[in-house]
Formats: sequence, structure tokens, C-alpha cells
Amino acid sequence: MAIKPSVRFATVLLLSHAIAASVVYMTAMPWTARLAAALLIALSLSYYLARDALLIFSGSWREISLDQSSVSVVARDGSKLIGRVAEKTIVSPYFVLLRIRPEGRYRPVSRVIFPDAMDGDAFRELRVHLKFATS
Repeated sequence: MAIKPSVRFATVLLLSHAIAASVVYMTAMPWTARLAAALLIALSLSYYLARDALLIFSGSWREISLDQSSVSVVARDGSKLIGRVAEKTIVSPYFVLLRIRPEGRYRPVSRVIFPDAMDGDAFRELRVHLKFATS
């Protein structure tokens, strides 16, 4: 299943980071601390926007393959990540939070996938497969 850039995810990222920047702006911190926090928020936005929403980093996920017992992810640079669906994977009609525990690693890797990042049938198939894999 191919993954493409998601306008919906980019919008959610922009809104959530704008809210965080607004809250920092309204605090009573010194202006240097507010500036530092705003810079960190901007860096966070640019990183996650490039990696997860626009898929321009070399490590951005481009394709997901699902088997009965494993998940395989191909990144933009051609590298493969093979593992199992981890606990706390969230499946909803609005988005999927896919958590994969790679082979040989302790910590899972997580990505959010919105419906506009895949074809409708592929997103439905992903949701159904993950719903049964996490049950």
C-alpha cells in the first residue's frame, strides 16, 4: 500500500503547533524564554511536517506491506523496516496511529496515517487488518 503526502495531516500539524505557539506567547515568561520556546515549536513543526506529512525526508515511509504476522515498511531511501504491530496501535475512521516493533529493537516506531495519504480501498484494508491484528 503506497503512502502519499497528506494535506489533512499537514493542516493538523499546523493548527496544533500554532496553538502551542499562541499559548507560549500568552505566558508571563521572559521574552527570551518565549522566543526559545517558539523556536523549538517551529523546529518541531518543520521536522514533522517534512517527515510525516510531506514525506520529503529520506526516512519517510512510502509503502506499507501487511502479512498475517508482520508489517514491512519501505522508506523513501529504499530502506526496509520489518516488525510486528505493537500494542497501542490506534485505528479509527479518521486516522491510524501505526506502531511497529521492529525486529531486534525494544522501542516501537510510530507514524500517523490519515485517509488522504492512501487510496480509499487501501486505507480501509489497512484499518481492517490492523483492527484484527490488535484485537
